[in-house]
Amino acid sequence: DVGSIIIATGWDMYEPFGEYGYGEFDNVITQVQLERMLAPNGPLEGHVRRISDEKKPEEIVFIQCVGSRVKERTYCSGVCCMLGLKNAKLLKEEFPDASITICYIDIRVNEKGFEEYYQRAKDTDIRMIRGKVGEISEDPETKNINIRVYSSLTDEIIKIDADLVILSSAALPSKGTNEIAKVLNLDTNIYGFLTESHFGLMPQETKTKGIYIAGFAQGPKNIAYSVSQARAAASKVAELTSPGEVEIELITAQVVSEYCISCRRCEKECPKNAIKIDKEIGAFVDTINCDGCGICATCCPTQAIDILYYRDYQLFAEITGLLGGV
Repeated sequence: DVGSIIIATGWDMYEPFGEYGYGEFDNVITQVQLERMLAPNGPLEGHVRRISDEKKPEEIVFIQCVGSRVKERTYCSGVCCMLGLKNAKLLKEEFPDASITICYIDIRVNEKGFEEYYQRAKDTDIRMIRGKVGEISEDPETKNINIRVYSSLTDEIIKIDADLVILSSAALPSKGTNEIAKVLNLDTNIYGFLTESHFGLMPQETKTKGIYIAGFAQGPKNIAYSVSQARAAASKVAELTSPGEVEIELITAQVVSEYCISCRRCEKECPKNAIKIDKEIGAFVDTINCDGCGICATCCPTQAIDILYYRDYQLFAEITGLLGGV
């Protein structure tokens, strides 16, 4: 038995097979593959080379927002802009004479120090083109990648003969996120990320008391944000478990079984997942998770649910008492 759970299932990388020649052209890779090349303990010991002929690249192009901010996944992956800028700077340091271009939709650098980093990247002669790549093909002899991209800032079509193309692909919820959501009966959004009780006021809490979320399990975010959310979730666990006892809300829903017709309306509408239907007794309430919001009572067609201390006769008695003094 456990007192509480923190879900931090991480993320998976979108594999853009069939997009921008990935999986078809040798010299089109993803940011994850580039990171492995740049790693000192990687197969190339930190020295990037073209896949096709192991030559040093002279014309490098980054394509941002691959698989994100599209119809299937309208969200921003949150880390790709800074990842692209960081890797572009590293490549510029290794290949000072190389031409490096970043094709982007928007550059989103709204964290502390990010805008300054963006400006420093531009000062190193990294070319920024605001626009999506329209055409991409491979020269069968040189294995170079021919790119046509429309620049929305200069209103022109730019052609690039690239040696190496790096795709900043979307971040996806990990496969384990969907499984754990089913096991713990938690809600997910349309993209598969776990949903919180309230985005602004309770970003770590879920609809089930004692279960908290952190990091990419909730949605895309950078390392600093993930760490701060994990610390907040840990503090919530300490707040719940350190006293050794859990305070239960006295104002909870109560079901009159004789009136229940097992229509399941209350079960569907409960935001805390605190009411279930049993075949024999009908609806029953999990008093630990119930916070007495009253939604189940308002949607019950047979008025089989009351809220403790807020029953109709109690409210009428209060009203009568108030009016009696007038």
